[in-house]
Amino acid sequence: MKTNGSQFLLLALQTFLLAHFTLGALDEGERVKEYNRRGHVWPPRDEDYVPNTPGWRRLMERRFSQVMSVENTGDKYNGFMSTVHTAFNCKNFTENGWALTRAPQGLVDELVESLHRGLQSEKLGTEAGVLCIETENRPLFVQQYALNSRALTELQPILEAWSGVELVRNNAYGLRVYRNDSSLNMHVDKVQTHIISTILHVDHDADSEPWPIVIEDFQGNTQEVVLESGDMLLYESSKCLHGRPKKFNGSWYSSLFLHYYPVGWDAHKADMDNHFRVPPTWHHLERRREGLEELVVIETSVKEPECEHEWCAMKSTSKWSGPAEEFGTYMSTDGVWRKLDIEGMDDEHSDL
Repeated sequence: MKTNGSQFLLLALQTFLLAHFTLGALDEGERVKEYNRRGHVWPPRDEDYVPNTPGWRRLMERRFSQVMSVENTGDKYNGFMSTVHTAFNCKNFTENGWALTRAPQGLVDELVESLHRGLQSEKLGTEAGVLCIETENRPLFVQQYALNSRALTELQPILEAWSGVELVRNNAYGLRVYRNDSSLNMHVDKVQTHIISTILHVDHDADSEPWPIVIEDFQGNTQEVVLESGDMLLYESSKCLHGRPKKFNGSWYSSLFLHYYPVGWDAHKADMDNHFRVPPTWHHLERRREGLEELVVIETSVKEPECEHEWCAMKSTSKWSGPAEEFGTYMSTDGVWRKLDIEGMDDEHSDL
């Protein structure tokens, strides 16, 4: 049977939606009906953006325009799911979405010791494939379950003080050891569980070049942050796009990743709210306007292959470098160091 282009697109769309929604017993008609029942509109109104700052709106409007021109149906829907969560559905807990601070030195010393012991171990393995990491040299991985569990508990008061909310511990992941010529595509983390997070940089080889974390803030700025051993990047990880688009030039670089979510956070609701915020016209293909760079979507990660480092905002970033000033303080977009109200902790240990 002969089919035209429109019939083929409809068949592909139906197949994708069936695969995407079968487990949740949700079809596209029901999804669109709920979208309309909730009073959503497209294009979005200014007041729909959270936070409603000019820079954040401008950043998100550009990304929606890029997503609308993605040709692959599955990639396009994934792009919408990530962006509606970032732009509208997830509240911001802090003014800027990121901060630089310092971990307790006693914990840092134990992490550094564990890392170097692991790097010498015959049991040192490689990390399973992570789509947003681009390299031919897969990361190494140092297993340290007990120390990770301790770090997850010990660092919780820092993240609660910064975010202003009581948190539930989700997981600590690491130690991941990146190797030469690695990059990490810009991405957001799991909307179900990775809401308030931190990257604790453990150590790197002495000859490596500075390798910045790149993160978008709620004013629409792009920040580059270079961490030293013991520095922590605090960030709203399911909302602020972040990554390391520059290629790492060095032998190894290791971090620990810790994730939390607010008490009362409804993971299923967060996921379904995103489905119900994707516009009914999401599958329409729009021609990319002149001057708008292509966005490539890889699950929840993205890159812009037409630009240097595959991320166009790298042309204009604010740059920051550790080490952080001192334990118990933090710095963010305005460059001002402020005190964290952390109860029961000092630079060497916590009383938890």
